[in-house]
Amino acid sequence: MISRLLLCSLFLTSVASAVEVSLISQNVWFILTASVPAMDRIPDYIAEFRSGTYDILCLQEVWSGTQTTYPDLLFEGLKEVYPYNVSTEPRPLTGLNLGLDSGLMILSKYPIESFAFHQYGNSSGIDAFSGKGAMTAHIKVPDDDGSTRDLIVSNTHLNAGGPLEIRLNQAREMRNSIDRFLKNLEETEGLDIDKVPVFGLGDFNTDEWNDELTEVQEGYQQLLGVLGPTTKDIFRSLYPPDVEVGLTTSSSRIDFVFGLSGEYTVVSAGVDGFVQTANPAFRLSDHLGAHATVKLEPLSANGGASSTESSDSSMFGLCWSTMSLLFLFSSHLMTYA
Repeated sequence: MISRLLLCSLFLTSVASAVEVSLISQNVWFILTASVPAMDRIPDYIAEFRSGTYDILCLQEVWSGTQTTYPDLLFEGLKEVYPYNVSTEPRPLTGLNLGLDSGLMILSKYPIESFAFHQYGNSSGIDAFSGKGAMTAHIKVPDDDGSTRDLIVSNTHLNAGGPLEIRLNQAREMRNSIDRFLKNLEETEGLDIDKVPVFGLGDFNTDEWNDELTEVQEGYQQLLGVLGPTTKDIFRSLYPPDVEVGLTTSSSRIDFVFGLSGEYTVVSAGVDGFVQTANPAFRLSDHLGAHATVKLEPLSANGGASSTESSDSSMFGLCWSTMSLLFLFSSHLMTYA
């Protein structure tokens, strides 16, 4: 009987355990002006990502045009590790555009249930020749007990250069497109959109730092505000600016993993420099990868924002329930002893 009690206790603990998920944002630099052709670098990316270090890859500049097959090559080389992926189709050649798509791609170890793409309406400069936007996916993350956790991931690449207001407007469009996506999931699947974890990743082309790396830029603060009141810079939540600058290019920090809303706990975050070391002959990209690992906590019954406190409360409730059950069984044994 005691062994049954222990098994019951272990079962209850496993049901309520948190699930860790790791994500990375990586600009792969598949542009014509790159110092090394994309086709020469794709094998190195495949070799690196096949290690499966991250559960979800959010890639930018995987340009797909009328003459390119970069997304297909990446998926073919990575499908055994990342069997689920989404990307956008090339735009038809009209006027002056180059027939390029958004350059966005999401690859996942876990099922992508649905996704939506929103193309920005205000790109300027060279970006006006492509279809930049925000790609948002609903991912089902499995737990050890056979259940799944819902996760929303949005990947983007904001305008390169031009006035800050262009990027802020694009960030507003991104936030609005995520909200529409969530609303649809709430209506069609009953998803609790206040609790489900939502993350925004990408190359935001909005530097946190000034040129001297001594002050945080106002534009970065404005970006956080536009993305919503609960937005958290995951890396910065662990490393204050005076502790780690966190550069993702040679002189700037423009690639981010943002926690936008929902219930989750931050485990770790950092900057992955594999593009500098994967091939000793050349760099794979002019950007380093911004990554984070989070715990998807069991969703509490009373809702609320993400916090370690909510996680601790859930665990306390679990322990109390388990102890109560053990007490009842023990009382039963003593009655019939």
